[in-house]
Amino acid sequence: MKVCIVCYGLRENNIRLQPWRYISEIARGLVLKGVDVKILTDGTGQEQLIESIPVLYADKLRSFPFLKNNKLVSLITKEKADIVLWSMGPIDYFYLSTFREINIPIVGMFTGPIYKIKDITRLGISEIISNFSSLSVQMIYASLPSLCSRNLVNSQALSKVFVMSRKNRDMLVSMGADASKIAHIPAGIDEYDLIQPESPEYVISKFNVSAGSFNILYFGSPINIRGIDSLIRAVAKVSSINPNVRLLVLSRRRDNELNQEELHLQYLIKETGIEKNVQIVSGFLDKEDVKSFIKFCDVVCLPFKIVPSDIPTSILESMAMGKTVISTNVDGIPELLENGKGIVIEPNDDEDLASKIISCMNDPESLRAAEKRSLDFIMEYPFWADIADSVLQEINLSLTTTRGAAA
Repeated sequence: MKVCIVCYGLRENNIRLQPWRYISEIARGLVLKGVDVKILTDGTGQEQLIESIPVLYADKLRSFPFLKNNKLVSLITKEKADIVLWSMGPIDYFYLSTFREINIPIVGMFTGPIYKIKDITRLGISEIISNFSSLSVQMIYASLPSLCSRNLVNSQALSKVFVMSRKNRDMLVSMGADASKIAHIPAGIDEYDLIQPESPEYVISKFNVSAGSFNILYFGSPINIRGIDSLIRAVAKVSSINPNVRLLVLSRRRDNELNQEELHLQYLIKETGIEKNVQIVSGFLDKEDVKSFIKFCDVVCLPFKIVPSDIPTSILESMAMGKTVISTNVDGIPELLENGKGIVIEPNDDEDLASKIISCMNDPESLRAAEKRSLDFIMEYPFWADIADSVLQEINLSLTTTRGAAA
């Protein structure tokens, strides 16, 4: 069996980030099960291996709306695949003419959240402008009428659609999409994620962090739409009540990237007067260092305002270390933290965030109980290999259905 996976913007330097990690892990899992897999992405250059996965480049994956992309169809046909897995969103309704020209089953993969325009506008004009490059795609998708998503899913050009969260499945169904065509295929975890670091305390000496404080960890990009500014303001409120709080920020950025965003954080820290309560560690740390920070901290706080890609794996990684996560009612996040496995607040609510942090500080017994529920949940959570099994099962079902219809 040969599977062609079509996705946008896959590069060697982003393959560990969402949504490309989701796509690459599925590809890798299928390869390990004996499936011939090739990823097709936009760009130029010769075919190459990225983390042992063959990657082929096409100049454009989308043509003008409603027009067929004959070059792309020809390229896919040349690969002689049995089925295509296609990363897509509501806007791909306008490219159904291309899908219809591909004479093999296509499974759509909704790898991003489905927002309404109010989810974007609640950020405010200034924040939308300052984060326009990160929000532009979501703004376009949120502005499209629901019939785009409904008609895309219901189209005969697609044999199945994968979504990463139950919320996205429910939203599509509420738009009139055929529930029988939608499969919930979540992000998985690595077995490595469950291996506890031998000595997380080494971060005390290596990064000069304080062991005697109540340590809150944030890790990820320093852009405000991930809620780091809200967290800083909340920590300022907490420190005025209990100065023993400390925020550790693992600011994930490469050299010469997001410099202004990190400078803004430093300005906000100074403006709120909590320089002694915050420590920023800038750059990409190795996996073991990140795990040690998670294990070392008292609570992980990831107060997203918007999730650019569905289901942040950072939450799963934190839960795998047995940590309570404070996050927000955005996208499918609540379904990970429901039933006391974590704490969910509304986005951009500094007061409630501060209140929840204080509750964690004052009630260590409840915090430990949430940690246990979190770890119990993650011990039953599917590995990436299990996700590949589910994908392969759906692929075989689509192929069987298609062949039965042809007969």
